[in-house]
Amino acid sequence: MNADLLQGAIDTHVHSSPDVIPRKLDDIELVEQARAAGMRAVVLKCHHGCTCGRAFLLNRMFPDFRVFGSIVLNDTVGGFNCRAVESALRMGATQIWMPTKSAANHQEHLGGRGGFTIFNGAKLRDDVRTILRQVAEADAILATGHLSPEESRVLIEEARAAGVKRISVTHPEWGVTAMPVEVQRSLAVSGAVFFERCLVSIHPGSKASVSFDTIVEQIRAVGVDSTIAATDYGMPHFATPAEGLRDYANRLLGSGFSLAEVRRMVRDNPARLLRLN
Repeated sequence: MNADLLQGAIDTHVHSSPDVIPRKLDDIELVEQARAAGMRAVVLKCHHGCTCGRAFLLNRMFPDFRVFGSIVLNDTVGGFNCRAVESALRMGATQIWMPTKSAANHQEHLGGRGGFTIFNGAKLRDDVRTILRQVAEADAILATGHLSPEESRVLIEEARAAGVKRISVTHPEWGVTAMPVEVQRSLAVSGAVFFERCLVSIHPGSKASVSFDTIVEQIRAVGVDSTIAATDYGMPHFATPAEGLRDYANRLLGSGFSLAEVRRMVRDNPARLLRLN
């Protein structure tokens, strides 16, 4: 085991409290543990609101560490709410996530009803087009959330056309959002699209979980250079995010990736996405 495996590492997908959903750690505990592990930054995600204000205060408290705020466009913020996006961006949001738990695709796969889709008939919704322009003008990151693979493909094409320069595909290996490898390959060519492969996807308890081998196979098929290894941790019954990211890195090493490749996925590629290089 490499003692410095997490030195400079970044987790682009973490959950902490305060939250509607019970979380293992609060914001301060999360950052304290990440710093102690040698990490450089985290992106705070909340399915039910904006984390920008929390990120601002944490950055004041821990000036040697970076916390990035985001907003998820679920029903609690009004879905594709352009004013909510504007407000979040003005407050410093680094990342705008498409709907997750409120996505029609999520509901369809996990036994719910309704939900949001980016389409109005066969066309992209006007408010989604506006949001893409907002993200492009702010030079923020667009994340695909729990949209269907086809929605994500169309969204990414439209986002690139609108001038969005940084795009994160949210756990493309997970059963709910599983994106065909050939589509991933075609999207990776631009250099603007990263695939955030989350360790949470392998955990049992969800009918959409996959094996770790699936993640390994997709990394090898699509490439290390476009892969970001993140945890999506924060649930009370899981390890802490820092522990989870170390476990992920060691699993990758055990699967035959070199130390340099693992560091690229847990440190260098997230830094490129967040422009921390």
